[in-house]
Amino acid sequence: MTKLYLLLVFALAFGCAPRTYISRAYDFNKLQRIGILAFSSPNNAFDGAENLFAENLLKYGYTVVERAKIEQVLGEQNLGADSYLSPDLTRKIGKVLGVDVLLLGSITSYLPEQKKLAYNINRVNTSEPVFRNEIVKTPEGETIIKPSYAGMQERRERSVYPYEYTIYAQVGVVAKMVDVNTAEIVWVGDDTTEGVSGLDAVSSIAKALIKSFDSRVRAARKKK
Repeated sequence: MTKLYLLLVFALAFGCAPRTYISRAYDFNKLQRIGILAFSSPNNAFDGAENLFAENLLKYGYTVVERAKIEQVLGEQNLGADSYLSPDLTRKIGKVLGVDVLLLGSITSYLPEQKKLAYNINRVNTSEPVFRNEIVKTPEGETIIKPSYAGMQERRERSVYPYEYTIYAQVGVVAKMVDVNTAEIVWVGDDTTEGVSGLDAVSSIAKALIKSFDSRVRAARKKK
């Protein structure tokens, strides 16, 4: 059980790095305000996943426009958050809310955490001497019972102990940033990782992706 737990911790700590790509032609010096849309997901387990990305963007000093304001604009256009964002619509959102890019994302895969039952089986082999009684006569003519060695007896014992362990949740996320004026994708990242829960895994992904995003943005700004 301890060995399994250590292997899971090792996998979490040393999982694959997130993959991120950035537009080399885009001028990131003009990127100041970021609008975030609700992330699409296969079920309601990830409601509010975009807030985890917002927290990390704020951590790196970006200005984030709350999701409710963006959804208000989409509602006025009779569009849901998962609708196709045309260049005209992105420009309208940018003009109304004063954002430079929109962050969109989706949960691409999800395996929930599971409880599993397993068994430890202990086997113990022991051996002990075996004696038998013989009736013999002494030189004096007495009849007595005399124990004599008859060999070794092997004994095998097996004990079974059940225990429960957890298989961590696994989540995949894809996120991208779209320029509101051109509808051009200026950054995209994806990652798959594990966590004690689905949202815990998304939190780890948000942290890793936004850290990579900020690092790439800083490098791009130095080149301009």
